[in-house]
Amino acid sequence: MLALIYLGLAICVGERLCGRFYRFISTAHRWATGALVGLLLSSWFTYLAARHIASASNPLLWGDLLFFAAAAIFLLKCPPGREPLMIETRVSRSAKWDWIALGIYCAVASWMMFATLDFKDGTLLIGTNQWSDYGPNTAIVQSFALGHNFPAEYPHFAGEPIRYHFLFYFLAGNLEFLGLNLVWSLNILSILTMVCMLALVMVLGELLFKSRVVGGLASTLFFFHGTLNLIP
Repeated sequence: MLALIYLGLAICVGERLCGRFYRFISTAHRWATGALVGLLLSSWFTYLAARHIASASNPLLWGDLLFFAAAAIFLLKCPPGREPLMIETRVSRSAKWDWIALGIYCAVASWMMFATLDFKDGTLLIGTNQWSDYGPNTAIVQSFALGHNFPAEYPHFAGEPIRYHFLFYFLAGNLEFLGLNLVWSLNILSILTMVCMLALVMVLGELLFKSRVVGGLASTLFFFHGTLNLIP
């Protein structure tokens, strides 16, 4: 439950913040932007807060408490106010089709993620083509969820600092720390961020080419190879 509250607060903070600086063309665009910005900012805030008090016996707990307090204060002190500005487009649109497309993408993304990483009868199930990635990366997740990895280091290389893209796995580890299991922590984040990214691809295609068809086609082609070199 705490993990879902954390996600909800992060998304609400991002949506409230983006509403003051961005213009949107749809509700889906608004919430997709808010989710991505909120997750990024909340992850950095929690990590830096925990890193600052790394000498504590459980720095991640204090980092989460500080985030909950800061997010609550921000949402209370910064009311929604006026509705976010909308971008006027010459494209006739119905919000229904946005949600139908995103619902289909969510179903496909869920199948992809749980077919790649799942948990059954006490055994972690990893896709054949992904075991080499998930091996070290799940160790990074566990180092935050169950260990004391501040400042962040690679669990499999003693004393070696992490130099890139650990924040996603920190957030997954934090969700596991707050109550989700390893598989759900990784898969929920993967599904959520992937669907939000596809929503923004749809918006980009529509704004650049004044066509919803282009946006839908661009987001659909994301699931396929970017080249035709597989055709003999």
